[in-house]
Amino acid sequence: MIRSSALFIFTFMILFFPRISAAEPGKELSVKEQAKLIAEICEKVEDLYPFPDIGRRTSEAVNDEHNQGKYAEYTDPHDFANKMTIDLERFSNDTHFRMMYDPEGAAQVKKLKDVEVAEESLTAREARIERWNNYGFKELKILEGGIGYLDLRLFFAASYAGRIAVAAMNFLSECNAVIIDLRYNGGGWDDMVNLLLSYFAESGCGVMFNVAQSTLDSSYYASSTLPYVPGKRLNDIPVYVLISRSTASGAEAFAAQIKCVNSRAILVGETTAGAENPLGTVVIGDDYILDIPVWRKIYSAYDINWEGKGVEPDVEVGVLEALQTAHMEALEKLAEGATNEASKDRYQWALDGVRAVYEPLSIPREILESYAGNYGTRKVTFIEGELYYQYKDRTKRKMMAVTSDYFVVERYDFFRVKFIRKNDEVSVLREIFTDGSITNCARTGE
Repeated sequence: MIRSSALFIFTFMILFFPRISAAEPGKELSVKEQAKLIAEICEKVEDLYPFPDIGRRTSEAVNDEHNQGKYAEYTDPHDFANKMTIDLERFSNDTHFRMMYDPEGAAQVKKLKDVEVAEESLTAREARIERWNNYGFKELKILEGGIGYLDLRLFFAASYAGRIAVAAMNFLSECNAVIIDLRYNGGGWDDMVNLLLSYFAESGCGVMFNVAQSTLDSSYYASSTLPYVPGKRLNDIPVYVLISRSTASGAEAFAAQIKCVNSRAILVGETTAGAENPLGTVVIGDDYILDIPVWRKIYSAYDINWEGKGVEPDVEVGVLEALQTAHMEALEKLAEGATNEASKDRYQWALDGVRAVYEPLSIPREILESYAGNYGTRKVTFIEGELYYQYKDRTKRKMMAVTSDYFVVERYDFFRVKFIRKNDEVSVLREIFTDGSITNCARTGE
C-alpha cells in the first residue's frame, strides 16, 4: 500500500491489518454480484495499473473468462478472491496482484480514505506484528575472518526499525567484508532499502535512483540514498548480497541498486522473483480488498528493472550454497589483496578453517584412529567416524580436517591442531595459535 505520506512500499504480501475473515455462514455470490465485482475489478485495473497496455490486456482477459462462464463455480467469496488473484497474476505476469475477501479490512481502508489523520496508521498496525520478528533483522554475527553477516527477512519502515538498522550497521562497522542475506526476504518499505543502501554507497552525496508517480492520486515519490548516516559507512570493504528465487520486490531493489552505488558489491545465489512494481490497496465492492501496482516510474537514473525477469546473480549457485560460497570468496579475495604478510596469513588461516567446515575432507579411518589418545591435559577420541578434542574435563569438540594431519576444532577459532609423527608413530599434538605461538603436547600412556 502506498500512503499519502509517500511511504514507498515494495512487497509480495503486506499485512497492515488482519486479513483473515470468515465468510458469513452460507453466504454465496449471486450471478449479479459476481458480474458487478468483475466489472469493478476490470475498471480499477485499466485505470490504475501503471502500464496501460498490460492493464487493458489483463482486463480484457478477465472479461473473456467471465463471458465464457469460467467464474460461475466460484460462488464462495474466498474462492472467488483467490481465483481472481491467480488470474490477475497470470494475465498481467505481475505477482503483486492480490485480492482478498475481508469485510472488516475493507471497512477500515474506506474509513482511512475519509479521515485525514487516522487514530492509528496501517503501518503501526503491522508494526505490532513485526516487532515480534525484530522488524526483519533475524540474525547478526561475525563469521571466521572478520566477515560480518546480516540475515534480513524484511525491510520494515524506518520510522520503526531505523534504530535497529543503525545498530546493525554499527555492529558490522569494523568488519573486513559484509554478507547481507536476502535469500528469504520478500520486500518491504523503500525508506529502509534506502537507509541501508546509504551505508554502502561510495558517494557521500545522496544518489537518486528514480522518481515515481502514483496512479491513485498523482503524488510523486523519489527514491534515493541519504547524504548522512548515523555511524561509519561500510563503503570501502567488499559486500556480498545473497539472493534466491524467494528474494522479491524491495529486496530485489536493494540487490539491483547496490550494484549502482558500490563497485565492490557482488550478488551470490539465484535469479530473484521478478516483482518490481510497487503497489497500493483499493476496495472492491464493500467486502474485498485488491492489492494492485499503482506506481509508474517517470525518471530513472540507472537502466535497471527486474519486473518479470528478476535480478541475476554475479555468482550463480544454489540457495543452500550461497552463504559458504560468499564467505569463501570474500576470504580468498581479501587474502589476495592483503598488503602485508601478517594480514595474508590471517586470511589464509580463516580460509583454511572455513574450507574444513564447508568442504570437509574424507580422511581414511585408520589415520583418524591413529590420532586418538591422551596428550597430557588434552584428549582426542574417535567416535563414529569423527575425531573429538577435549581439554581436561571440558566439552568434547568435533575436529574437522584441513589436511590429513591438520585440524580445526569446533568453536575454538583461536588455535588449530596438528599431529606430529616420529618414527611413523603419532607422538605430539601441536596447538598452533593465531598469533603464531605453539604448544606441543606429548602423547602419554593410553
